[in-house]
Amino acid sequence: MPVITATKQISSDCVQITLSTGSCFFIRLSFLCHLDSAQLVVNRELLPQELEDLIESGLVYSAEKAASAYLNRSEHSRFLLQKKLVAKGFDVAHITKALDFLEQKGFLSDLRYAVAWVRNRSIHHVEGRSRLLMELTSRGINRKIAEQVVDEHFETVDQNAFFEKVAGKCRRLGKTGLAAEKYLQRKGFTFAQIKKIISIL
Repeated sequence: MPVITATKQISSDCVQITLSTGSCFFIRLSFLCHLDSAQLVVNRELLPQELEDLIESGLVYSAEKAASAYLNRSEHSRFLLQKKLVAKGFDVAHITKALDFLEQKGFLSDLRYAVAWVRNRSIHHVEGRSRLLMELTSRGINRKIAEQVVDEHFETVDQNAFFEKVAGKCRRLGKTGLAAEKYLQRKGFTFAQIKKIISIL
């Protein structure tokens, strides 16, 4: 059985473990199922179940670090982050545990992602409520969260200025009459909103 030859505390919850086999693990203690910190001592021989526990904790920690690297660059939805990690070869079980941890710590938030996404989207696109909802749900955002975010977004928008902006976009695209109506329908505007926009084209 492998023996622990060295340990190094990286943070209060993270430890580097070196084994007699030459293997080295960075683990998060909270990811362990069968071992605790008191058992991670030099010269301790590991039982098969304990070795497996160390390996699993190390794999989850690796998934967590990869996820954190993405989150440090920009907000992500859980759904999109999982897709990226699967593409990098991480196991879904390890990803799930890692993302659960990041959510609990507040580093990963579908609500925060949705707010940021809608804010950034509205800078370059003119879209109605249904289109924004569709786009958010296609990115894995829960319908209730998506509705909350979109409703709050439109509460802060000056409706007249917004409709003028949409009408301006139609003019630039050369959309009038029926063509404008179809374009606005695709963009998620209601019949009442379309009528209002068409009236100022």
